[in-house]
Amino acid sequence: MTGLRIQLFGQVSVQQGEQPLAGLSGKALELFCYLLLHRERGHTRETLAGMLWPEAPDAVSKKYLRQAIWQLHSVLASGVPERKAGEEELLNLHPGWVRLNPKAAWWLDVAAFEHAYNRSRDIPGEDLTDAQAQALEAAVALYRGDLIEAWCQDWCIYERDRLRLTYLAMLEQLMGYCQAWRRYAKGVAYGQCILRYDPARECTYRHLMRLYYLAGDRTTALRQYDHCATAMAKHFSLQPSRETVALYHQIRADCLKDTAQQAIIGPLPDGEPRSDLLLGLHARLDHLQASLATLRHEVQQERAAISRMLTAEQR
Repeated sequence: MTGLRIQLFGQVSVQQGEQPLAGLSGKALELFCYLLLHRERGHTRETLAGMLWPEAPDAVSKKYLRQAIWQLHSVLASGVPERKAGEEELLNLHPGWVRLNPKAAWWLDVAAFEHAYNRSRDIPGEDLTDAQAQALEAAVALYRGDLIEAWCQDWCIYERDRLRLTYLAMLEQLMGYCQAWRRYAKGVAYGQCILRYDPARECTYRHLMRLYYLAGDRTTALRQYDHCATAMAKHFSLQPSRETVALYHQIRADCLKDTAQQAIIGPLPDGEPRSDLLLGLHARLDHLQASLATLRHEVQQERAAISRMLTAEQR
C-alpha cells in the first residue's frame, strides 16, 4: 500500500499516491475510519457489525459488514494492482476479527499527532527542548479542524472530544515554551487559538495575562481578566478563581511574581508583607463584587421570565 495517506482532521481525505481513493460507500468509509482510530488492536466482527448497524438483526448486520469489508478490501487493493515484493496488505482479515496491519505502508495524521503528544505530554511547556517544541508545533499544524467534522456517530463524537482536549493541551505546552523563551507574540497566538475552541478556559486567560504583561502590554493583560470574568459568567455563572484574581492584582500593582504558584491564595500567614496583604484584600473584594454581579444577573433573568409569563396571561 505504498503512498497511502489518510487525513481525518477536518474532512476525511484518503489518497493513494497523488490521487484520491474513491469508490467507498458511506459505511465502508466509516468502518475504515473506525479501524484507523482503533488501530492498536483487532476487532471482532460481531462488535463491528453491532456498532455500524445497531438497529439491524444480527444476521443482517453481519451480512452488511461482510459487504463493507469486501468493498473496502477491493478499493484498497485496486490502488495497487501490482504489489511490490514484501509489501503487506493494509487489512488483516480473519474469520472472527479484523484489524489494520501496522506493518503495511500507510500514514495517518491522527497517529502522527498522538505520537508527538505522547512523547512530551508529561513535560511542562517551559521545560521543553527546542526539538520537542518543534515536534509539537508540527503536530498542532496537522489539526486542520475537529475530527471528521461532518459526522455525528457516538464513537466519533467521543474520539473528537478526546483529540480536541489533546490539541488544547499541546497548545498550552507551547504557550509555556514561548513564555520561557520570550516569544510572547507566538505564545499569544497559541492562546487565542485555544480560546476559539474553549472560550471559557480560565488557565489560558491567566497564561495570556502573563504573556501580555511580560511583553510590556499591561493594559491588554488586565483586559484579559475582564474577558475571563465575562466568559465564565456567561458559560458557567461563575467568577474567576482566587488564583486568577490574585494574578490580576499583581499585574495591576506592577509586581507580577515569577510563577503562578506564588500567587496569593487563601488566608495569609502572620508576618506577610503589607503590600501582599493589600493584594489579598483586593482579591477578596473582587470575589464579593463578582458574586454580586452574578446575583444581579440572575435576578434580572427571573424578572424577565416573570414579565413574559404575565404578558402571556394577559393575552
